[in-house]
Amino acid sequence: MPRIDEALTLPSGLTVPHRIVKAPMTENLADADNQPTAAHERLYRRWADGAAGGLLITGNLMVDRRFLERSRNIVADRHLDVAGLRRLRDAAGTAKVIAQLNHPGRQTNRFVAGRPVAPSAEAGAVPMMGLFGRPRELTSAEIEAIVVAFGEASARCEEAGLDGVQVHAAHGYLLAQFLSPHVNRRTDQWGGDVSSRARALLEAVRAARAATGSGFTVSVKLNSSDFRHGGFTEDDAEQVVRLLVDEGVDLIEISGGTYESPALFGEVPELADAAAGSVKEAYFAAFARRVRTTAGHVPLMLTGGIRTRAAIESLLADGGVDLIGLGRPLAVDPDLTRKLLEGADGVTLPRYTLPTVAGLAGESEWYETQIARIGAGKEPDPGLHAVTAAARFVGGEMARGLAGRRRRARLIAG
Repeated sequence: MPRIDEALTLPSGLTVPHRIVKAPMTENLADADNQPTAAHERLYRRWADGAAGGLLITGNLMVDRRFLERSRNIVADRHLDVAGLRRLRDAAGTAKVIAQLNHPGRQTNRFVAGRPVAPSAEAGAVPMMGLFGRPRELTSAEIEAIVVAFGEASARCEEAGLDGVQVHAAHGYLLAQFLSPHVNRRTDQWGGDVSSRARALLEAVRAARAATGSGFTVSVKLNSSDFRHGGFTEDDAEQVVRLLVDEGVDLIEISGGTYESPALFGEVPELADAAAGSVKEAYFAAFARRVRTTAGHVPLMLTGGIRTRAAIESLLADGGVDLIGLGRPLAVDPDLTRKLLEGADGVTLPRYTLPTVAGLAGESEWYETQIARIGAGKEPDPGLHAVTAAARFVGGEMARGLAGRRRRARLIAG
């Protein structure tokens, strides 16, 4: 079984020098025009310094500036400052960098987009204290345009010198919405059985592949399950893994949950059973073991709840996964990867019981605030109170989102 410090070469030819990957997290550090900033450069320079030359996956580069996951996402559309994205990549030095590409669908808050879109209108808004509006149904032509946007964004990332892209089809965003029978009620070619619901994802992967060179990595982030009745199940996910393997993807990251059922934050009771065994901190390890044979030669990356070197070593020894993704731990200690490779035990993360603002503030915002501190050239502040972080969301995202809507509308019109 692979060691934590053993290199891995992906089917694309990209070699990862060890088995720990910086998993994608929302950064929300773009400027008012949703362009890369000096804060991104400082952040990725710091993460690269602690990554020992490893793989860094960015968080949420959006493919359509009308619909953002957060107000200050980078947008990789035709207005992208490619040179600015190249500076981010150059700041990472010898580390490998893959850009996560995303469209939020109905998971875009009211401040950012007044009327979100979704595969179907019948599923309604994400039920989180009115923060999300009721979506309208996408037309087939609009879906095809979104697929094209994934390809065009991939080409821009390659032009900027990045090593690959990750097509985001997890956590309840648009491509995951297509996969979910709870959200996707369509009866045309974009809905129905699993293979039809997977069509948007597969077409996005094909577009990314067609728009880039042969050595460019195309990967996918996929839910193991939505963890809700009537949603995307593990049986569905295994079928999609098989389709992705047939499509020739280079890496599949396994995660789970949506804003409605936030397994990605470890908040779903069923995870206690799913993670039973020797690696209880790994939320989705059981599913990774289940699909290891299905994935075949395609490496699997597991993200979610992993905090310690013992867990990493056990997961690798188990043979279910090839790479381990660390997200929140690296917002608290950006040097953790290097420390783990040198034999450190891991990190203990704070837990907050403060109620969140529609699931986007409180604890979640606490980590985004740490990322912002690193981007500002400061050290993380483990003593930061969750109330302070929640206030940052309430006071910042609302103003930035509303102002950004007007600014983006002018840019699109021009």
